[in-house]
Amino acid sequence: MTPILVGLDIGGTSVKAVAVSPGDPTGPALAEVRHRTEPGASGIRAGIAAAVHSLAAEVGPDAEVAGIGVGIPGFVSRGAVSHAVNLGLGAEPLDLLPTLRSLTSGPVGVENDVNTAALGAGGWVARHDPGVDDYALLNIGTGLAAGLVLDGRLRAGATGMAGEIGHLVFDRSGPTCPCGQTGCLELYASGSGMRRTWSGTARQLLDAAAAGDPVAVRTAGDLTAGIAHAITLLAYAPDVALILVTGGVVSRNPALRRAVTARLDHDDHTVVGRAVPVADRVRWLPEDVAVGTRGAALLVAEGVRV
Repeated sequence: MTPILVGLDIGGTSVKAVAVSPGDPTGPALAEVRHRTEPGASGIRAGIAAAVHSLAAEVGPDAEVAGIGVGIPGFVSRGAVSHAVNLGLGAEPLDLLPTLRSLTSGPVGVENDVNTAALGAGGWVARHDPGVDDYALLNIGTGLAAGLVLDGRLRAGATGMAGEIGHLVFDRSGPTCPCGQTGCLELYASGSGMRRTWSGTARQLLDAAAAGDPVAVRTAGDLTAGIAHAITLLAYAPDVALILVTGGVVSRNPALRRAVTARLDHDDHTVVGRAVPVADRVRWLPEDVAVGTRGAALLVAEGVRV
C-alpha cells in the first residue's frame, strides 16, 4: 500500500487538494487535483469525497488515505464550520468530521483557511528566512484576516479567533460594517473595503491616484494606511519575527506594495518605530506559492513543525 496524507483547500470557486507522503509531508506532491466548488452542506460534503477519491486514483490503485486535513473559510470549531457565506453556509454549523472519518481511518482535522495557509507557508519561510519559527500570514483578499505560527506551531487561540483582526475598529467615524460595528479595519484594508468607493481594480486605483483623481487618492490612502496598520498590529501584538503578506489585492499590485512599504518606512521613524521597526519584517508572499493545501495536509502530519 502507498499511504497518503490529503490536504484540501475549499474556496468559493474551487476545491484544491494535494496528496503527500506521511513520511515527507513537506516534500514533493504525489498528486494534485482541483474541482469546482458546489455550495451548501451537501455540495461541500460531496466535493470533499470527490477530491479525496480523485487524489487516490491519481496516486494509484494501492493508495491508502492515511489522514485528511481541510482548510475552509468561516468560523471553525471542533471540526464544524459556520458563517462561510461564499460557500452557502450561515450560522448553522456544518460538522465535517463524519464525512472525513468515512474516508479514512487515520487522523482528520478542519481549520480556518487562513490558519492552514499560515501553516503551509512554513516551507517558504524555511527557505528564505532559515531559523524563523514565529511569523504571521496576513491575507488581504475580499476580507482581511491573519494566521499565526508561534514557536513553529499554529496558534488558533482559545476560541479559534487568533489573527481575526479585520473587525478591530480602525476609524470610529467610519461607515457601518456588516458585523454591526463602525469603521472596522476590513472596511479599508481589503478588496471589499476598496470597492466601497472604487469600482475598478487595485492596480487601476493606484494608477488613477497617481494621476490625481480625488476619489482614487482618498481610497488609495485608506487602503494603504489600513494595510500598514494591519501589518503593524501583527508586529506589535504577537511580536512575530516576520509578517508574510498575501492575497490578490497586493500580490498583483507592485505599486500598492511600494506604497505600503513607504508608509511603514515613515512610521518606523517615529519614537516607537525606531525602537521596534516593522518594515524590515515584511515579506510579500509570491502568488504562486501553494500554501493552503500544504497547510491542510500538515494539520494531520504527525509531529510536524514548520
